Amino acid sequence: MASVQAFFDAAAGAPLHPVARQALLAALDDGWADPGKLYTRARRARQLLDAARAATAEILRVRPDEIAFTPSGTAAARLAIEGTRRGRARVGPTLVHSAIEHSSVLYEAGEDAVSVPVDRLGRLDLDAWRAAVSRAASPSPR
Repeated sequence: MASVQAFFDAAAGAPLHPVARQALLAALDDGWADPGKLYTRARRARQLLDAARAATAEILRVRPDEIAFTPSGTAAARLAIEGTRRGRARVGPTLVHSAIEHSSVLYEAGEDAVSVPVDRLGRLDLDAWRAAVSRAASPSPR
């Protein structure tokens, strides 16, 4: 009987999918150059990057220009918070987050962010969430 492996700790990394591994090896062989430059190897790196972005966009059903690759989860979290702040610029600076967010989210959200509690199982208090979001969406008195 064949054994089945399951991996439940993807937050710390996970084994690469065979297709992702193949793409990584191709990038290491052909895509090591700076994709922002114009020489031959750099253009090849740009082609690989653009193909990866297009494939990811197709899977997610978004436009390729909506895909941003980051070097780490921390950088991705910071980019997400920055995008949220820009998207909410007219509403106000207050962001609402759960009390158990990654430290990079807490840092980037800033001191005026509102932290919503979770229960002992990590479930968000939805009433507190609704109230916090409602307060954050209300124009602040000047």
